[in-house]
Amino acid sequence: MTVCDVLVVGGTGRVGASTVQWLDRLSNRSRKGTPTLRIGIGGRSTTHFEAAKRRLGLQDLSFRHVDVDGESQSLMAAISDVKLVIHTAGPFQGRLNPTLLHACIKAGVPYCDVSDELLLSRNAKILSAEAAAAGIPAVISCGIWPGVSALMAATAVERMGGPGACDRVELSFHTAGTGGAGPTIVSATFLLLATDVVTYQNGVLTHREPWTEQRIVDFGPGIGKHKCFLLDNPDVCSVAEALNIANCASRFGSTPSIWNTLFGAMKALPRELLYDRSAMQVLAIVSMPVIRMVDALVGKTNAMRVDAYRRSDDGSSKQITLRCVHSDLEDCVGQATAAFGMELLRGRVCTSMGKATIEPGVWYPAELQAAARNNILTVVKDNTLIWEM
Repeated sequence: MTVCDVLVVGGTGRVGASTVQWLDRLSNRSRKGTPTLRIGIGGRSTTHFEAAKRRLGLQDLSFRHVDVDGESQSLMAAISDVKLVIHTAGPFQGRLNPTLLHACIKAGVPYCDVSDELLLSRNAKILSAEAAAAGIPAVISCGIWPGVSALMAATAVERMGGPGACDRVELSFHTAGTGGAGPTIVSATFLLLATDVVTYQNGVLTHREPWTEQRIVDFGPGIGKHKCFLLDNPDVCSVAEALNIANCASRFGSTPSIWNTLFGAMKALPRELLYDRSAMQVLAIVSMPVIRMVDALVGKTNAMRVDAYRRSDDGSSKQITLRCVHSDLEDCVGQATAAFGMELLRGRVCTSMGKATIEPGVWYPAELQAAARNNILTVVKDNTLIWEM
């Protein structure tokens, strides 16, 4: 088996391939005389791997057969000698068992993923004590959102005075078109339309109807104001619980506005159809020609805004707003995911980067210490159109 330091499972997809590309860039940038990371792609198709390898132009990439739905022994055999596993093989909706994380803990391999499925992340979090006992650090629900948005929320709350200092945190997201996303991300959005939105209302976890409660959100100069609607995001629970926030919700919207209208119309379909993974993947693939045409007209911008609010006893209020905008969703998701991965390697494989900042256990991004948070945000700041932090 070819030697591999970092294995990106799902690395032939758009998010995974962008993560591979950014891992290569960041490892070259920080190596300071040490060897570049040896990167592998884990998946089920050698044909897809060869196509991704040609597209990325990275000749030293290796391939390992990995089926995340396969048996534990086969997963452990594929990952046992690597230094880090990054799981990008979505969509994650409908999955409940963190099989790959469990295999990593057994094999003694650090782990992170881009899961945007709340129940899956909850089940992964249950393994924290097991990971800590094994000396394995893992970060779940990474990426740009969820992921960096939670780091932004933690930064805002810290500036308000720390956990418990804020009454409310609002997370808002906007993409131009699909942000250049592939069919997997598009199908995941379809699946989210069948998923109740988890919010926190006065300290109580509350389920709301998706794609409702429209708000107009200002994402800053050059991006402007856009409609955003409730959509499920595991950052809501992790932010509310880790930072002691009584009220928290997440909203998303897109341009042109016809996409918002279509999403609203799709929500009226029977939930059993919307939650059919195969059907939604087929619909996403069939829709791609139209999606690509629209994306070519409107661009791929990804915009995020985090608002933190605090009300004082005298009735006065304080608000902190943070904004982050990238020109390309696909690129910045890979950039953010790779940044989380590199932070897990800090002090372990990439010793030239300094001491480890992430302790053994399973962590949400909102739970990371300030040193890890700031290191990741420093990487994500590259190539931003707006960085108001």
